[in-house]
Formats: sequence, C-alpha cells, structure tokens
Amino acid sequence: MSSFVTGLIAGFAIAMPPGAVTSLIVRIGLQRGFTAALAAGWGTATVDGLYCVVAVLAGAAVVPLLGAIDDPLRVVTGLVLVGLGVRGLVVARREAPPAGAPDARDLLATYLRFVGITMVNPATLAYFVAIAIGFAGSVLGDAGAFIAGVFAASLGWHAVLAVMSGSLHGRLSPSGRGVLAVVANGVVIALGVRILAQVLSG
Repeated sequence: MSSFVTGLIAGFAIAMPPGAVTSLIVRIGLQRGFTAALAAGWGTATVDGLYCVVAVLAGAAVVPLLGAIDDPLRVVTGLVLVGLGVRGLVVARREAPPAGAPDARDLLATYLRFVGITMVNPATLAYFVAIAIGFAGSVLGDAGAFIAGVFAASLGWHAVLAVMSGSLHGRLSPSGRGVLAVVANGVVIALGVRILAQVLSG
C-alpha cells in the first residue's frame, strides 16, 4: 500500500469520528454558510497536517512532552468548549435570520479560531500521539506522501461537512435552526464537561 493511501486512511480515521470540532463546523455552516464552514475546515486540516509532520519526523520523542502538558491542555480545552457551547446557545436564542456571505476578514478570523481550537483538542492530540508511537523507529517509504494523504483526507472530510451544513444555510425555519443549534451546542458543552470530569477524576 502506498504511503499516500496509508495517509488517507489515517487522516479519515482522525477526522471522521464525531466530536466537538465536527459540531462546531456544522454549526458554523448552518449559521454562516458554506464558505465560513470551509474556512473552519481549512483551519482544522492545517493543524492535522502540522501535527502529522511533527509525529512523523519526531516520532516517540514528542510523547513525553505531550504527556507532561496533557492535564493543563485538557482543562483549557474543557473550559473553552463549555464557553463556546454556552455562548452558542445564548446567541441562538436571539439569532437573527442567517447573514449574507462572510467577507475575507471574517473567513480569516474563522480559520484562525479553528486552528486554535483544534490545536488544544485532546482527541486530535491523542490520535497523533498514537501516530508518533507507531512511527517511532520506523521509516515510511515516502513521509511526504503520508503527510499529504493525512492533510487531504482531513480537508476532504471537513469540506463534506461544510457542503452538508452550508446547504441548509438560510433554508431552515427559525425553529429548525433553533433545534439544530441546541443539539450542536449541547454536544460541545457535553464534551467539554466530560473532559473536565476526566481531569478531576484523575
């Protein structure tokens, strides 16, 4: 199997499981449309690609470092997710009809926000720690192709989410948007609370 195909498989395994980032991208698509959700997906895929570079090149050397900062990262992530979810619920209650297409500044801000969110996401870190351990002491046939495969899979999956959620932008009734907003933000809050509870339980 080629290194690129192996990277695609790894990338889809990282990107496809439902989680906080998935819920946030879907929420962005419903509220602001395809281009905003795609900007969010680019931010997430960028971090997946960067983490893959570190995991492949540094291997097991990064594992002790990540282990040392695991609990602080989880606390920060849990608090951020709860805050984002609560804010989303508050905004949804007084949300106006969907706005027009975001401008370049909005898209850049969305991209950077999702870079930050994905960087501290424990699930993303856990997957790449596993990759780092798996590639410790081994050499891929083509590391660059593997990394490209991971990035392509991540971006492709998040583009699918952007298309799916963006296609509903402006088409749902206010009550429909409200229900989906509660579900999406509820998932984000629940995941944040779960992360904090895991840290507290030791």
